[in-house]
Amino acid sequence: MNFVDGIEQALLKRDLPIITFYDFFVLGHRLFKKKRWDEEPLKRMPTGWDRTRASNAIKRMEKRRALVSDSDFRSGVWRVTQATRAGSAEEAACIADPFAYVSHLSAMQKYSLTDRSPKALRLTTPRRDLWNALWNDRARGDLPDIEVIEFPSLYRPGFRDIIRRRPVIVQTSSHPWTPVSVRGEETRITSVGQTFADMINEPGLCGGMRHVLDVWEREADQWVLEIVEAVNQQASKIAKVRAGYILSDVLGIDHPAISRWEEFAQRGGSRKLDPEREYLPEFSERWMISLNV
Repeated sequence: MNFVDGIEQALLKRDLPIITFYDFFVLGHRLFKKKRWDEEPLKRMPTGWDRTRASNAIKRMEKRRALVSDSDFRSGVWRVTQATRAGSAEEAACIADPFAYVSHLSAMQKYSLTDRSPKALRLTTPRRDLWNALWNDRARGDLPDIEVIEFPSLYRPGFRDIIRRRPVIVQTSSHPWTPVSVRGEETRITSVGQTFADMINEPGLCGGMRHVLDVWEREADQWVLEIVEAVNQQASKIAKVRAGYILSDVLGIDHPAISRWEEFAQRGGSRKLDPEREYLPEFSERWMISLNV
């Protein structure tokens, strides 16, 4: 079996709907080091493995129609034509950007926490410097025997406005969550607790505070431990105040952490339950927050 044939077989075994240049480079590098596929020695091996040779191998794959440039991304992403599944918008996006994840209203929909069906897929990806740091860690793990200066660049993909016929909204975060994986997919998503925490931290991205309150009133009592853990991880003091008010005063839920969140209540401020509405004089004495919903 020729080396290029071995790469094609590795792509088929990987069986993912798309592949990025970086992932192709890693795949080829491992095959180059092993010099065999499924115990069969590889022939016509390249003398080395670098960006140029990886690019040439991709061109051969394109000539075979094993790979086709994916027009849903600006560059550096190819569809694997013989993959057994096409991949959803969520999965394609999470493969293309290895640090992006489904969040906010889209995560709420995935967990069946909302009865809304947003047309747009909402994703979160880390801020550029954080993203670069994650890539450095990943590259050192994937390619420990290559000098840093020789690493193939892992570019954050340029998402187009529509992926797999679905509008996509991508936001960057200075405090990204550690997402969880969706079973059987390459999709990543905020955990249930993190999704609840996002609702009170950024309600405008979750259908608005009125909708958030409806969801909490209907669903939060099933996920109290997860919510408390996620809210405790929030740097935002106002998120703890909002969560404390909703859990204790609205839902009547008692938990030691809720009492501890009272220390973040701030007298004389203009804190609001809904950050997008005007301040109202009706407020919670305990949580010192305007009940403007």
